[in-house]
Amino acid sequence: MLRRQPWTQSRRLAGQHQHGLLTNASCSRHCPVVHRPFSSSSSIFSPSSSRPSGSASSSSPPASAPNVHRRHPPKHRYPPPSQQPEPIMYDQPAIANPIETQKARDNFRKQSRRVAAGVAVALAIASAYWYTADSLKAEGPEHPQLKGLHETPEEMERKVQKAQKELNNSGGFAIIAIKRSTVIAKAVALCVWDYRKTLNASYPSSSESNEALRQCHLRSAQRILKALQTNGGLYIKLGQHISSVILLPPEWTNTMKPLQDQNDPTPLYELEAMFRSETGSSFSEAFSEIDEKPLGVASLAQVHKAKDRKTGQWLAIKLMHPQVERFSDVDMKTVNYLVGWVKKVFPQFEFTWLAEEMNANMPLEMDFRHEAENARRAEKDFADYRKTSVYIPKVPWAYKRAMALEYIDGRRPDDLAYLAEHSIDRNKVSQELSRVFAQMLYLHGFFHADPHGGNVLIRPAPRSSRSPHNFEVVLLDHGLYFDIDKGLRTDYARFWLSLLSRSTPDVMAQRRRLAKRIANIDDDLYPILESAITGRSGLEGSDPDNPNGVKGKKRASSILDMETGSSMSDDETDHIRKTVMEKEGLFLNILEVLRRVPRRMLMVLKLNDLTRSLDASLHTTHGPTRPFIIAARYCALAVWDDDQHQIKERRKRDGLSFGLLRDWFSCWTNYLWFYRGLAFLESLSNIRARTSKILVYTGAIASGKGVSSASKKASGLEDQSKRRQKEEEDRKRAEAAVQKEEDVEGGTGLTKKSS
Repeated sequence: MLRRQPWTQSRRLAGQHQHGLLTNASCSRHCPVVHRPFSSSSSIFSPSSSRPSGSASSSSPPASAPNVHRRHPPKHRYPPPSQQPEPIMYDQPAIANPIETQKARDNFRKQSRRVAAGVAVALAIASAYWYTADSLKAEGPEHPQLKGLHETPEEMERKVQKAQKELNNSGGFAIIAIKRSTVIAKAVALCVWDYRKTLNASYPSSSESNEALRQCHLRSAQRILKALQTNGGLYIKLGQHISSVILLPPEWTNTMKPLQDQNDPTPLYELEAMFRSETGSSFSEAFSEIDEKPLGVASLAQVHKAKDRKTGQWLAIKLMHPQVERFSDVDMKTVNYLVGWVKKVFPQFEFTWLAEEMNANMPLEMDFRHEAENARRAEKDFADYRKTSVYIPKVPWAYKRAMALEYIDGRRPDDLAYLAEHSIDRNKVSQELSRVFAQMLYLHGFFHADPHGGNVLIRPAPRSSRSPHNFEVVLLDHGLYFDIDKGLRTDYARFWLSLLSRSTPDVMAQRRRLAKRIANIDDDLYPILESAITGRSGLEGSDPDNPNGVKGKKRASSILDMETGSSMSDDETDHIRKTVMEKEGLFLNILEVLRRVPRRMLMVLKLNDLTRSLDASLHTTHGPTRPFIIAARYCALAVWDDDQHQIKERRKRDGLSFGLLRDWFSCWTNYLWFYRGLAFLESLSNIRARTSKILVYTGAIASGKGVSSASKKASGLEDQSKRRQKEEEDRKRAEAAVQKEEDVEGGTGLTKKSS
């Protein structure tokens, strides 16, 4: 009995299972459950979920069917069980603590509503503050952060509004114009009186006479400098031109150099008034930050560092002085009138060329859109170079009187301390400057005509630079550019190559023939043109009436034989000054040369003077002739290009001939001689430059100086410091003399003397 119980129980369970009477609990103990996703269509509360798949509801036995117990197994076989229903699936187990879970959900909903209410209140407060602040600022625009400004935005705005009214006010214009003319006329009259008194005086010795004349130069230059700075605008441009004419006494050129980038700045509120009228935007709308201290102040404009509000990029904002455009017409008419008056009184004093250049160039320089276009064209000219040290800042936007430039952190070429700090070789800087402007003049035919120290920056080369050195030459102020046609620049290149050749009769004849073609100069004025181009006292055969050179020495046969290159020695400076002052009619001949020379060649002469001045300010050690060698190599390229073009034209016209091949071979050998041969001389000058620096450094160490003093001497800082100290002493002495004149004129001198 007991042994059959398991079988009986299992048999009973099988029968119950067959009739669908097993409960879920008993099924779960004996059947494996396969979980499947839970859905409302298969809910456990649905009666149909427990039915076998594929059977009708009428075939299922009722739930109350009696349980038949059999002690013995049936004697007949039962059919196999019908298909079983699929097991019920649950996706998650039942909640263990449903009451606590519901409380947690209610608490979460309550906290969420509180947080949402807090966020809504914060947004409402922020919106109210935003609109309220905007309405409060309606009275005056928000100003950007101004570095170094000690005024409140309200005071700044008040000054801007006042400047705008004065800018539009035409009252008192005639009075101011008369005052400006009087300032310059008074300075000129004092200079004439000073020169007449100095030259008519007698001195015990020639050295004292020369020193008195030098002091007269300094005083006169200082008077003119103050008058030009007082008037500004066009007169500053005239002073810049004086500073670049190498034939003038150095006392004049050195005194005028501050006009390049050290002029009196215009207050920022006056610039903003002009900026609003020009662009329709205030500084606050355009910039998030602007530096009140200008980066540089030139004759027509000044530059400030500012951060663009939209892009966050640092820019160099170039802003025209508000009064420049207003008084430029008056100044130009005044200069034209004075030039015409001088010509009537003194017909030999010809200055019409100066007025003509001013009339043609000033309107272009006063339109910054023209400058932006020049910058883009110059950048395009250098775009095809695989290696070049030139970098031209990008121009994001430009108006007539305001423009934005990419901000460049660099220094002037003559900042030798900056070059030494960044391990930049000043000899290589000089080399690259010569190359850059020679490429523009002889290869591109489109050159920068105002490359003084304030318009050139040197900066360490960034990673993306194409420079072959560790620095870049950044060109600024592209307002004054000139085209030069291929014929003129090729003839000028041939003239330069003739100056590098020895003075044979054929070469001297070629020099004069080319001088006639490029400058309309005859033999009588040729010596002046040669000195103006080379910056030297003249080569052999240039002046038959004055065959001797400096200190009675024989003149050099070519530029390569000169003892001094871009920087004249003191002896040569005295020789030129003495020649100008003592030779009868020479000054008038200089004016005649300036009148005859074509306008493009006049700008080329200015370019030569300025590039030589840049080279001299670097105190290089590469030797006197390297700038001439570099220029001559590009002259050879220009001449070779022109020779090839002419030979091709001859072949098309006359066909191939022995004479054509002979001429081609002659041109080719001439190209090799100058371009490749001068490359060897340039390499020798590089070796000389390095050797000279090493000798200067080791010599300073051997003399007992420290490493710091030796480095300073090798970098040229010591020589530069001595020269600047001398120039500063001369400037202070001249300023004191001019101030004494003003005190006496104003009556204060008598008071001081009596006291």
